[in-house]
Amino acid sequence: MRKNMLFLALVSLLAYSACGGDNNGIPPLPPAPPGGDNGGGGGGEPLNSTVKGKISWEGEAPKVQPISTSADPGCKNDSLVNEHYVVSDGGLENVILYVSSDLGGRKFQPKTETITLDQKGCHYIPHALTLQTGETLRIQNSDETAHNVHAWAMINMGFNEAQAHKGDTKDVKFDKEEMHFPIKCDVHNWMNAFVGVFKHPLHTVSKKGGAFEMKLPAGKWDITAIHEDEKMAPQTKTVEVADGATAELNFTFKAK
Repeated sequence: MRKNMLFLALVSLLAYSACGGDNNGIPPLPPAPPGGDNGGGGGGEPLNSTVKGKISWEGEAPKVQPISTSADPGCKNDSLVNEHYVVSDGGLENVILYVSSDLGGRKFQPKTETITLDQKGCHYIPHALTLQTGETLRIQNSDETAHNVHAWAMINMGFNEAQAHKGDTKDVKFDKEEMHFPIKCDVHNWMNAFVGVFKHPLHTVSKKGGAFEMKLPAGKWDITAIHEDEKMAPQTKTVEVADGATAELNFTFKAK
């Protein structure tokens, strides 16, 4: 038995070294809590506390870059702009935030609702989203034109599927954590969205003005904020929040 354990430990160490160890600078996702892929089981720990704040943008806001959709009359969108950076009221939108510290054996109730990624005006809505493993992501075509949904997942099973008609939908579930991967349209090369998948419900995305709010249990937590621009390094800060209370946590990003 001891020899088997030593062999497994050596294999794990070699695999870690082969992968580079530091995950390209992205803080590791916390270990999966016991009780199955979703950390479920009975009830789960209640999320009675709140962390909220703002993702500020340092410096001049990036210039808005219009995107022309005139080549495809089915797009019907004259106001489409590049969403690589979306800065409003001094804040950066579409930043994914998640708990990156050890969960300490906590169990959480699996989510059961369906999250929708819409294609409307040749535009993915929302641009960035997070979901829990086992939760349903519904991708739908609301346009009078064809799309091709291409998920560039590396850990989960990727897919590449046409949605030729208005009203077409595809429901998918991811069973592994992955941070983060793009979904693109092979027909309209400007269309992209970004997805983060977690085995716990402690995650969110910054909205208008860079504002965010996350429900979580009381305790001391490491929160990581990451943007799709790989030139901007992920940021991690620690926050402590009492049961039933609200704590403030703010981040500042600046383009390289």
